[in-house]
Amino acid sequence: EIGEMPLPVQAKLLRVLEARELTRVGGEKTVKVTARVVAATNRDLDHAVAEGVFRQDLLFRLNVHTISVPPLRDRRSDIAEISGMFVATVCRQFGVRRKRLAPEVLDVLMRHDWRRNNVRELRNAVERMVLASDSQVIALEHVPFEILPDESAEGHGDSQDQIAARSITSFRQRKREAERQIVVSALESNDWKITKTASDLGLADHASLLKIMRRLGIKGRG
Repeated sequence: EIGEMPLPVQAKLLRVLEARELTRVGGEKTVKVTARVVAATNRDLDHAVAEGVFRQDLLFRLNVHTISVPPLRDRRSDIAEISGMFVATVCRQFGVRRKRLAPEVLDVLMRHDWRRNNVRELRNAVERMVLASDSQVIALEHVPFEILPDESAEGHGDSQDQIAARSITSFRQRKREAERQIVVSALESNDWKITKTASDLGLADHASLLKIMRRLGIKGRG
């Protein structure tokens, strides 16, 4: 993130780019440098230059070839492929069997505006869905609440299938939230003791409760 670099460090980087040499911290010998620099930023560097927080000469030195990456909301056709990659990555990271997104979930992801953190927000949503799902198919009930479409904003020309899908989503979300409140309340009543809580809820063992906690996104005390 080149736009976050403090001005003193910008000056040092510019000096290295211009002279193609540097001195290591604590060292006395000058080292020749041959390197290609690739820098990224989500800031408007021209505006940063005007505000005096980014050096214009460094911008000129770096801005030899620019690749502009549009925000995710402007390249929705990429969402399916990026989401699939994230699902595979998260499954591998947590050591769970490979899962896939249901078509209706992918439709929700493609309709979301992604105005907060873009790809990072998508990665977070996918990770939460993978952990919430107990099956190989990630369904609507596993979609984070804030990603679901706002029913009040939907138009009146929606098809019956679209209206039904939203109703199912709303029901499942309310059911999931009610289940989560029951489990959290029981955990708090038992000072978050898993075995005692599992017994009070009539579950077979503590492993069953831990599985439910993972599905509901309950990570621990508090």
